[in-house]
Amino acid sequence: MLRIPAHDRNENEVVMLNFRELQITDRPVLSALYSGAKGHGCEYSFTGMFLWGRQQIAFVDDVPLFFCRFGDWYTYQYPFTTPELIPYLLDDAKERGLTFRLFGLTAEEVQALEETYPNRFSYTAVRDSADYVYRIERLVDLTGKKLQAKRNHCNRFEAAYPDYRVIPLTTELLPRCRDFTERWYDAHTEGGAEEDYSGERIAIARAFDNFEALHLEGILLETADGMVAFSMGSHIRPDTFDVHFEKALAEVNGAYPMVNREFARLLHARYPELRWLNREDDMGIEGLRRAKESYFPDVLLEKFVAEEKK
Repeated sequence: MLRIPAHDRNENEVVMLNFRELQITDRPVLSALYSGAKGHGCEYSFTGMFLWGRQQIAFVDDVPLFFCRFGDWYTYQYPFTTPELIPYLLDDAKERGLTFRLFGLTAEEVQALEETYPNRFSYTAVRDSADYVYRIERLVDLTGKKLQAKRNHCNRFEAAYPDYRVIPLTTELLPRCRDFTERWYDAHTEGGAEEDYSGERIAIARAFDNFEALHLEGILLETADGMVAFSMGSHIRPDTFDVHFEKALAEVNGAYPMVNREFARLLHARYPELRWLNREDDMGIEGLRRAKESYFPDVLLEKFVAEEKK
């Protein structure tokens, strides 16, 4: 692994960084680094980065920097813990002949970047990448008029399936979740919609394959008729939990609100210090956007891309 000392950088010398794929062995370093971060964004989650497999990593003075691929589109991740290392990313883009971009900036980080590099970048908000962040107490109790419909769905589910069970996920239950997930995707990719879920399908398979190594947690919801839903996620920091995946049978009335509520309840009981649930972005999928908006997020964490002007 190449680790470049920052103090050795010569401003007249362009340096190409030695990026490589993320590995499970990177988890302790990155999780420790991000656990003290201020933000709630899923960019602060090693697990999320590893599952989606978009980021490559390099180190400068033992600090991680990331190069990212989104199909044919390339960018760097904003180094929110050490923005003073941005010159290394600028050098790397120049050496590779790439347009320099940074993604994952919050509004505050856009302001800080503009103050440091005035009029050097243009900024674009990316609505499809905005994180939906909720106070966990609201999802535990579903209080208030705005969530009345969710409470009604849960009540109807409990009345229809009084014998339902909520089971914490273990490795022994993962084969059931795999089978359930495959059937879910088969049902939701009819009519040419597979491109909406192809990346997620790979990510969730990686989650099953690395469940223990990534310290993932989750629940399975079942009735007498069988499994109807599951949810899975991991910590971003002690007060913020990232819900990576949630799948349910749409034909079972109340299955989605129930698995959402029950996972929030389990986490709230297990981690008293937990305050926020990040349910990630909607990937621009209309149905997913409606579902996440229907819970009225406490924070819609807007993300920006900065691109160097020509």
